Amino acid sequence: MKKIVKVTGICIIAVILLIVGLNIKNTLFPSKEDASEIDFDTIFALQSKSKEDLPPLDHVEQKTVDVKYINKEGIVDTRQMRLYIPEDAQQPLPLIYIPHYEMTEDAAELRNYLGEGWMVASPAHFDNRYNGQLVDDDLVFNNAALYTLRHMEEVDDQRIALVGGSAGGYSTLMLNALQMGMNASIANSPITNIYFNFYQYFTEGSELNNGKMGGAMLKGAFKWITGGANRDKEMLKAMMDVPIPFLGMVSGMFEPILDNFPDKEDIARWEAFSPVGVADYFSSPIVINHFTSDVLVPIDQITRRFTYEENGSSMPEQFSTRMKINNPGVLGNSLEDELPPERTRTEHIMITDPNEDSTLPYDNKKPFNLNIYDDGPVESYGSHRATNGTGIIDDIPYLKEIFSRGLAQTEMLMPKKMLLLLDRYQGKSIQLPAHEGIDDTVYGSLSIYQKEIEEQLSLWADNHSMDELDAMIRKIIASIDDRTVQNRYLETWEEIKGRMS
Repeated sequence: MKKIVKVTGICIIAVILLIVGLNIKNTLFPSKEDASEIDFDTIFALQSKSKEDLPPLDHVEQKTVDVKYINKEGIVDTRQMRLYIPEDAQQPLPLIYIPHYEMTEDAAELRNYLGEGWMVASPAHFDNRYNGQLVDDDLVFNNAALYTLRHMEEVDDQRIALVGGSAGGYSTLMLNALQMGMNASIANSPITNIYFNFYQYFTEGSELNNGKMGGAMLKGAFKWITGGANRDKEMLKAMMDVPIPFLGMVSGMFEPILDNFPDKEDIARWEAFSPVGVADYFSSPIVINHFTSDVLVPIDQITRRFTYEENGSSMPEQFSTRMKINNPGVLGNSLEDELPPERTRTEHIMITDPNEDSTLPYDNKKPFNLNIYDDGPVESYGSHRATNGTGIIDDIPYLKEIFSRGLAQTEMLMPKKMLLLLDRYQGKSIQLPAHEGIDDTVYGSLSIYQKEIEEQLSLWADNHSMDELDAMIRKIIASIDDRTVQNRYLETWEEIKGRMS
């Protein structure tokens, strides 16, 4: 393991990372009084505010669209999606979808995307309780939002990209795994192993913080975070005195996720909801950007090659941010371990000037690009990053190249992805449970899942050929040892083919 010189002597109460997409900006809070003004929706959405106050958007149509989906209780629910559509751009438009978190009008990257003539969409009116629904209702909603967007006449279904950060980075990777029809995905500081990040790491961090602060105080702090205008600033000041402040502030939001895993020994289920467990399903290019100092999403789950041997001096002694190698299944592996080495580029990038702008690095000959930004070891006062700066990483050149190549050149036909789609068609998806007898016109119903898969495979066949698709799927099915399972998949494929024709 490579050991890097440790940063010491830092006496700061809090550092907050503000990123969305690839625009990276940090805000330093040198006192508890300043920390009390934190905008949590901005912090954990990883959104960067514009460097200067900007006037309202001109020549941009804004829409709010209802997205219906069937939730885990079997009830038709509705959340809204916000759309930004350049008025002077020729339609249909390339689309950037920001999953999970809301893209606000003052986000720097929003104006960059709109300046290229691209449509931008994200969930609207984000509520922190959605973090606790990350692997169930929120996952279904974001799939439903993407399905809704693809059926809008303004959207070019040959040019769709996803950009998300933190929990939104998790959603970005899961959408890439579960769906076809994306040109590329950019995930910043993404959670790739929910077993490690939430069940192990957050639990251990909460126990440490509880021991120093008390469970009642931490529960009160969680209420503060989600309390809107009635927030008690004294509560936040008290939170800054716990061993790992921002971990303490957010861990409670994600705790309901564990309810989706009643049997903690059901490793297959943990893998099914973790990007590291579904890496074989990724069917379009991915760029991941991560920081070595990330205390909320430890870097081991991306790659172990550049993790510091020791945490920074501000971290509690004996508290580990390392992922356990002996975790069951693939849950002890990094995402880099699960990606095909011949298709993956990993680059270690030293941050010498955090205020310097740069362009997103990538290798266009490899679909999977991991950028590891070295800003020192993990520090207790950090969030997704422990250094301050206003440098912006420009992702526009990458997205322009991806869009210029089009879906036919960027999408890959992955064997396990084909079986996953056939399973969902049969109503046997783990991640997207199918409902019958509720409302067959709403996302989450078996009827809509079947329609979605027919459309996605038809689009691939249009860009390539039906003969090629048929040969590939039959070859995949033939590789299965169980003859009964083979026949079940063949029957499903024949049904899909009949409907596609």
